[in-house]
Amino acid sequence: MKKLKHLPVDQWPEADIKVFEEAYRPGDIFEETCGPGAHHSKGWRRMVGTSWRRWLGYLAEHYPAVLLEPPAARITPERMRAFIEQVSDEVRPTTIALSIANLYAAARLIAPEGDWAWLAALRTRHTAKAKRENRLDRLVPGWQTLDLGIELMDTASALPSNGHRRQEIQYRDGLLVALLSLFVIRRRSLTALTASRHVESYPDGVNILLHPEDTKGKRAESFEIPEELLPYLRRYLQEIRPRLMRGAQNDAFWPSMKGGGLCDGAIYSIVRARVLARFGKAMGLHDFRRAAATFVAMDAPELIGMVPGILQHASPEISEQHYNLARSVEASRRVAAYLARTRAKLRPIQLRSES
Repeated sequence: MKKLKHLPVDQWPEADIKVFEEAYRPGDIFEETCGPGAHHSKGWRRMVGTSWRRWLGYLAEHYPAVLLEPPAARITPERMRAFIEQVSDEVRPTTIALSIANLYAAARLIAPEGDWAWLAALRTRHTAKAKRENRLDRLVPGWQTLDLGIELMDTASALPSNGHRRQEIQYRDGLLVALLSLFVIRRRSLTALTASRHVESYPDGVNILLHPEDTKGKRAESFEIPEELLPYLRRYLQEIRPRLMRGAQNDAFWPSMKGGGLCDGAIYSIVRARVLARFGKAMGLHDFRRAAATFVAMDAPELIGMVPGILQHASPEISEQHYNLARSVEASRRVAAYLARTRAKLRPIQLRSES
């Protein structure tokens, strides 16, 4: 598949840089000095920015003169039609539909007074035409990825001990896969985890806390670590993580080999590579969420009512923060117990002694 050409940000016209800076200006919401896109997350901005880079790359190649026009004035039905015709031979229909949706979002952001009804209609048509990719064949059941995570931790000490921290890295990756198998936390929430604010320890257990600013739904969440995983988590916090930190003074829960915190892209790549190496399936982070809903529905239909809680989805009828929190805790407990039971039937958990 040919990769679309992007125009790097440092080559953008000055006008484009300014309109997006203005759109995302923090300002003061009470004094109405913030930009129209100030409330959007970094992930949303990155997604829109990627599509805008594709659009500018196309214009730079085929209509270079229009880069002198105001950014919103360049978006015309004729140019958009030509853009879609070219990229239709290069990417999937779902990618085209997403690009159009992001360009529509960008247009409304930088020129909210414009008439973008035609672009909205174009977005709707291509969204309807795009067939979602069937990803079932790449999904791995949660008990299998949980088994992988525990095995990675169990076997980490058998790796050569050297300056590359291979033992510590494999243990960290195993815990990452295991936690994601149990709780299907979103990428942004995984990246935000710290060792102090997000870990609540008490004599009989440990909770992983997510604060409202860490979640897509802006709601607090809490996940109780099951008993089988407690020794692994405690060893990670007491031994493995400090060795990975190399004396660095930061609070990242997932340190890199150099001691800094892993970025979201690195977390995605680590999990995908570990699952691909074991199962031969290119399973991304969001696929863990699909797997949770799919295999619970298939293997334990009596738990299907827990799926919204597992996935941290909001309910229109639920507005109380503490009720939301209790709902997610109960969902995570029941599904974690289901995964542990399923795994135990096929391969009982055995904690190996570490020398």
